[in-house]
Amino acid sequence: MKPVLHWYLQRVTGALLLFLLIAHFWVEHFASEELLRGGLSYEAIRGRISQPLWQGIDIAFLIVALYHGLSGVRNIVLDYSFIGPLAARIVTAVLIVVGGVWAWWGIEAFRNL
Repeated sequence: MKPVLHWYLQRVTGALLLFLLIAHFWVEHFASEELLRGGLSYEAIRGRISQPLWQGIDIAFLIVALYHGLSGVRNIVLDYSFIGPLAARIVTAVLIVVGGVWAWWGIEAFRNL
């Protein structure tokens, strides 16, 4: 990808993170009468998170946060080090693999609910 595209995606994912964080907290902590009455429990959260819509919100949150965070790490490494193009490609490949494994691990957690 071109560097300008990374720059734009970093800003877009930052804005999405704000929206998804608010959605996550609303759904998990304030979106039902049971929770508003102080009935916050593992069972209440598990019941809510087992619904596909809310799983989608949390999986989107995970993927956007991973992209944003790992892209930020990549930017820091490439901006503040003196590495060549080959090393930059290796850093990028390692971060893609780490992000893929981390995303798979997080998504698998939802399958085990």
